[in-house]
Amino acid sequence: MQATNRHTATLTLVAVSLGFAISYPFGYTFLGGLIASGCGSAMIGGLADWFAVSALFRRPLGIPFRTEIIARNRKRITESMINMVEGELFTRENIKETLNHYDIAALILRYLDEYDGKERLKEIAHRITRDLLRNINPEKWGAFLAQFTQANMASIRLAVPAGQAIAWTVEHGFFDRIVEFILGEIRALMRQPQVKTLLADLIAEAWVAYERHMLRRRLAGQFVSGLGITQAALAELVQYQAVAYLGELMKEEHPLRGRLRVGALAYGERLREDRELQKQFEEWKSGWLSGRPELEHFCRELVRTAVDMVAGEPNQPLIRRFVGSQIDRLVTLFHRDSGQQQALGRMVRQALTSLIDAHHGQIGYIVRDRLQRFSTESLVGFIEQRVGNDLQMIRINGSVVGGLVGAAIFLLMYRW
Repeated sequence: MQATNRHTATLTLVAVSLGFAISYPFGYTFLGGLIASGCGSAMIGGLADWFAVSALFRRPLGIPFRTEIIARNRKRITESMINMVEGELFTRENIKETLNHYDIAALILRYLDEYDGKERLKEIAHRITRDLLRNINPEKWGAFLAQFTQANMASIRLAVPAGQAIAWTVEHGFFDRIVEFILGEIRALMRQPQVKTLLADLIAEAWVAYERHMLRRRLAGQFVSGLGITQAALAELVQYQAVAYLGELMKEEHPLRGRLRVGALAYGERLREDRELQKQFEEWKSGWLSGRPELEHFCRELVRTAVDMVAGEPNQPLIRRFVGSQIDRLVTLFHRDSGQQQALGRMVRQALTSLIDAHHGQIGYIVRDRLQRFSTESLVGFIEQRVGNDLQMIRINGSVVGGLVGAAIFLLMYRW
């Protein structure tokens, strides 16, 4: 649009100049004089406005006097813009008054529901949880846990929390991860060559015990050995079958895994409700802890293992689901509780008001910093790009108004 107006203004100036040149020789006639007077005045008005508009940005015709107005007055323009933005447009009062017109709680709910705010909140909460878990210091927290346990061993009742923890781990999938971890470690152990040797030794001892003082069994054993079923072969078979069975157990859909989950839930329920079992658990806890001189080392290793298991990459989907479910629950509660909405709205508005009072001066700093990034040439070009379209209309209006005034003067001065 700016280029179109510039071209229109230039074409208008050219047209009225040609009109003046063509009609001037016929100025003694009424029509020739009318056209020459109108076009002459329009040409003068267009040229004057072209010079005035151009003088804002550069030196028209190379004339240095009173030209390049923006470049020469850059500092004053900068200060004027800062005062306008900070002192007139975005004053503290204007910002606060505008802020008071908004229902902040409704804006927050709309952001959560319509602009993926809830999903972004889940991602942020997951990252914070993950980083907090990964930055736990096992040495520090292990020592604290050991000291706390020793100081409060008798008064701490762990049966009910232990039952709740068991139920929570099962319901959120951590029980399966723990079982898979244990099974994986046992499976890796079963693959070791030493296990095969140990199994072979056990089978050999059992074989000898089976054959002892019985000729019939000894003959049967020799027959079986003759078929190639040796202690080593049996040990290898047992090892293979054990590894395969453990691999099946690592699948969540295995029936035994289901029975383990049901059994864990039942035990957790009993710990929460059965007084006799709670008493037995507390007695076992006190005896077990009091008999461990290396309690601090144990607590450190316990914290380290727990952090590795929970914060490890394989368990991140579980952490993400848990954090996501808590965010969903909190957002649902927030939707239903108008009191919480109003309280959050007041808190956010108060925080924003304090922020405005403390940092309102940053508005001017931002404007100044932004303007100082421009060189003088680029600033002139930036301003011309933004307002040049309207300024080109001044040239057009100057030619039109000048033409009308010239024609009017001719009509007034003409001898009828």
